[in-house]
Amino acid sequence: MKTNRKQSLLALTILVVVGIVFFLYWGNQKEVWFCDEIYTYESSNGFEQQWPATYTNIWMTGEDVEDFFSADSDSLSLKAISDRLYNDHVPLYFWLFRILSFFLFKGSGTIWIGLTLNLFFYLMILVVGYKVFERLTGKPIMSAVAMVLTSVVNRLMLQQATTLRMYMMLLWAEMFLILGGLWILKSLNKKKMSIWIFAYLYMVSVIGLLTHYHYWVFYAVTAASFCIWLIILGLKASGVKGFWKAKEFRYVLAWIGNFVAALMTTIVLFPYCRWNLNRGKGQTALHSMFDFSAKKSEQIIWGFERLSATFWGERIPYMFGLFIIFACIIGGAMILYKQNAKKKVLGVILTVVSCLGYQVIVCFTMPDVWEERYLWGGFSIIAWCFAYCTIVLIEFICSLIKTDKTRKICSNLICLLLSAVVLFCQVSIIDNGKGIVYLINEEKNVVLLEENKDIPWVVYGPTGGVYSYYDWLMAEKICFMSEDQSDESVTALLELQDEEKFILYCFEEYVPIVTELFENKLNINITCEYLTQSTNLKVYVCTITE
Repeated sequence: MKTNRKQSLLALTILVVVGIVFFLYWGNQKEVWFCDEIYTYESSNGFEQQWPATYTNIWMTGEDVEDFFSADSDSLSLKAISDRLYNDHVPLYFWLFRILSFFLFKGSGTIWIGLTLNLFFYLMILVVGYKVFERLTGKPIMSAVAMVLTSVVNRLMLQQATTLRMYMMLLWAEMFLILGGLWILKSLNKKKMSIWIFAYLYMVSVIGLLTHYHYWVFYAVTAASFCIWLIILGLKASGVKGFWKAKEFRYVLAWIGNFVAALMTTIVLFPYCRWNLNRGKGQTALHSMFDFSAKKSEQIIWGFERLSATFWGERIPYMFGLFIIFACIIGGAMILYKQNAKKKVLGVILTVVSCLGYQVIVCFTMPDVWEERYLWGGFSIIAWCFAYCTIVLIEFICSLIKTDKTRKICSNLICLLLSAVVLFCQVSIIDNGKGIVYLINEEKNVVLLEENKDIPWVVYGPTGGVYSYYDWLMAEKICFMSEDQSDESVTALLELQDEEKFILYCFEEYVPIVTELFENKLNINITCEYLTQSTNLKVYVCTITE
């Protein structure tokens, strides 16, 4: 559809500016506490030294802790990253994280390393998503509004954008894979296959395969969905005998060859992926695949519950939420079919089927911990399909009105009303950031920690994982104290003799032990008052009296 170029450019510019403003605003609210986010730094930069908590009974500064998060050496060391990830993740996101740390954030452990990387993929998704909507609808303003509601003022997208992991990049790869499949469908009416389609598909495939192992599942389901349809088309057009010479068969064969080439490239770039396929995550998924317990049904239902909650929150019954989503998608597809826009119908159906198939498989093979973040990408793509089909429904309803002026007024009113409803739902779900997973920790009062950063901090006993590491960057003086009450720990304690207060991080049950230890070794009195919670560790302000 033709569009006004000036209007199109203006709508896109406003969308990008609003997207950047929202990204920067929510990124600035970020408080790192999800353990895998800390592992992002550990995998990308932390190999240069041991975890700070391994240096027990030694007084350090927050800058010493930050050294662990930052790139400090003179080498990119991308191979060192790959070697550390042999039984964990594929390495592309961590390579990019390291490159960004090395060239733009040398010596810094700021959260903006990961956020900057996410912003790059986020903006590409905004621009490409807008252009797809614009091409489908021919309406720049409506396309921009659709992207704002599904990709800017939207909890689902904000979760992917502000999590310091590869989920924003994963959505990018999933989105571009779907677009590759749609490009193939669009090219079926041409006599010759374009080499550019498969060059594009190869590039996207390699990037995706090196981004996350769940992309491998998404790729398999998407490729199967599109290739099965190509086979059906080929059999319908040429019959069984002529199918082997049909262009549809050549496309299927080319896609399979493309996948093999992409997989071989992935293995060359990251040979350790074979370990995960044979013994690691692949083996775990395979064992889970043959477990047909009742819990599997619960996991699949949970996936659909989360899909509904992504759109409407937890306040409405998930079945009602799902009904709205799929009623709009099916209704829009039926209208497109009646309008003889069969390729658009096919594109919507194959896209939704691919995402739902991926969702069901991931939920079915999910381990004991149910993680919604693996489903975020599929949910986002379904949201775009939902938005497009809703636009189709609005246009159809308004087309029944004969008067142009009345039709335009009704169209604007319906769009405003629906936009207001969706916006209200998303703002309610976001709940000032509380609803965005991995953005903030409601229990942790960062302001109080900042106010006490100039007094000594003691982390006593087991650190309980890595959740609090980002807190410890702000400390001007910090000691990870062992439980063994060795001479070294006593020496470290002596540093506190001239202090009036110090901050204590520990499990609650350790407070009496710490109090007794300090009083016996230093011959002083300690009073510990609860300050705040830092995920799994409690934080106390301890006052020293003679």
